[in-house]
Amino acid sequence: MNTLLVKDVRIVDADHQLVGDILIRDGSIWALGRKLPAPRGVPVLQGEGRTALPAFVDLHAHFRDPGFPEKEDLLSGARAAAHGGFTCVSLMPNTDPVCDSPEVARYMLERAREIGLVEVYPVGAITVDLRGEELSPLEALAPWVWAFSDDGKGVEDHELMLRACRKAAALERTVYPHCEFGGLADRGLSQELMVGRDLWLCRRTGCRLHLAHISTPGGLELVSLAKERGLPVSCEVTPHHLCLTREEGDYPVNPPLPERETREALVKALKGGTIDAIATDHAPHTPPDKAAGAPGISGIELAFSLLYTRLVAPGTISLPELSRYLSLGPARILGLRKGLIRVGYDADLVLFSDEEFTAGEDFFYSKSANTPLLGARLSGRVWATLHRGEVIYLDGAVKGRDFRDHREVIRGG
Repeated sequence: MNTLLVKDVRIVDADHQLVGDILIRDGSIWALGRKLPAPRGVPVLQGEGRTALPAFVDLHAHFRDPGFPEKEDLLSGARAAAHGGFTCVSLMPNTDPVCDSPEVARYMLERAREIGLVEVYPVGAITVDLRGEELSPLEALAPWVWAFSDDGKGVEDHELMLRACRKAAALERTVYPHCEFGGLADRGLSQELMVGRDLWLCRRTGCRLHLAHISTPGGLELVSLAKERGLPVSCEVTPHHLCLTREEGDYPVNPPLPERETREALVKALKGGTIDAIATDHAPHTPPDKAAGAPGISGIELAFSLLYTRLVAPGTISLPELSRYLSLGPARILGLRKGLIRVGYDADLVLFSDEEFTAGEDFFYSKSANTPLLGARLSGRVWATLHRGEVIYLDGAVKGRDFRDHREVIRGG
């Protein structure tokens, strides 16, 4: 039986706050309260006044496995996720081979179970090889994936996307589009046109729709209108679109970093409830690829600290609000019993402190450190990550990699 007592923490989730202890048994939260007694023989994790949050759930990440081990693989990606406080990660299909067959999705799931750090939830490709010409075998993929996406590319063929939405609705799987038409210089308009089309397809077919990395006020306005009409739609925004601007440096990402006014509109939409989740779009690249202009940020390890430093610390949003978007919202989209610190929920937890740190190259467990935050001073450092009651990251060490003896931190009961 997996049993642990987490002592002396400030417990915060989307709905409540208290100071006390958390008793974990068999992977679930068993009890909450002040000065809980440690059952005989049960190890104790001394929180020493740190804050405990529900562990984070990332709906959008690239672990580059199979196909691009020089950038990332499932092991390094899982270590990076644990380091950043994430215990569940949805993996996009632009691997090599593309995740357009059950074999690739099964490989991701089996390899993740073998590693034993975090849960992965594969996304299957909408079209074969992401070419936008022929539907993938969605029926065969459905048992292994939770959603279908051609992430990085919008499916521009209307008839093809209509068929995909109808099949996804029948299979009870989510359509997860990258909303962008090619050939338009105005990237915002490009996004909004495809958001509008896909919302109409959602209305016509009844498919569940989750929109990737929305980055324009117009796109969010369309989502808000769709929700008012009761459509089964959700959307995400990235930490870098909420916290960084083009004026600070035009770091190449897709969609592009916003201007200051747009960033402020995204934050306003976050506070207003239009946005359902914050997703990292973790996109590791090698230095040569990044120098050649490859878009993307290696973001899963710094997502929480960036959001805490730029939004929570100055009072723009509260810590419970951040927990809603990093944990509860994405957990609900995936249908997981996670995202709250409640009796009966999975014991997926993050403990952090207000400690400041520098995000130097030696900070990262990912194989890639392509981020405009390299060398930045941030606060809100993750100290421990627990997955189903098991400590997978603690005080500078990930389980399975130099996981030093923590007898001074975890003591027998």
